[in-house]
Amino acid sequence: MSVPQRDDLSPTPIFNAMPAGVLILASAILLVAGFDALFPEMGQWVVASCVLLTVPSGTAPPAQPLGPWAPILLHVFIHFGLLHIVMNLAVLIASGRAVGMALGTGLKGTAGFLVFFFVCSAAGAGLELVVPHSGVVQMGGASTGVSGLIAASGWVRGGYRGMLRMALPWIGINIAIALTGMALTIPISWAGHIGGTIAGAILFPVAMALFSEGRTFDFRR
Repeated sequence: MSVPQRDDLSPTPIFNAMPAGVLILASAILLVAGFDALFPEMGQWVVASCVLLTVPSGTAPPAQPLGPWAPILLHVFIHFGLLHIVMNLAVLIASGRAVGMALGTGLKGTAGFLVFFFVCSAAGAGLELVVPHSGVVQMGGASTGVSGLIAASGWVRGGYRGMLRMALPWIGINIAIALTGMALTIPISWAGHIGGTIAGAILFPVAMALFSEGRTFDFRR
């Protein structure tokens, strides 16, 4: 694989040349959180519209203001507490910078980054929806899309071996969460994480082929 030039990977300050796609997502997440804090009543409507609801098989989901399909994408903007936001933003910035720079910082690369992120988010949401649940469960957070960025950043830094080094441990951690979930006090969307990671691992070469602004990769490395 032909990786980015050394100046792309050198240890520069993390906010230098931050791709626009990362900034757009981070700003939107912070704006939604701030809106929820400043305008609680409207914030409740936003949460009700965007949070992904999973229900037991054969049970109709509760009605949502924007319908049942909008949360498949919009759940990435809803977070449950400051720690949840900080953790997702940290990984978004760390992994998203590598992926965004690989795709390119122009309009085409930025559009590709956002499309890739939301496709991974939708894949994570889709897997969460098909996993059996014993009751109504709310899912929110950017970690479905961020999980896809983790796998994609592995592609950027080391080809398919790099992708496996990033994706497999994260999938393993979430399998462990699934097996020990009853012992956790905070519910974690392990299915959403796994779905997003698998989508990122499979689809990043496609995203590069469709949206890359001139950079070429040999994905066989």
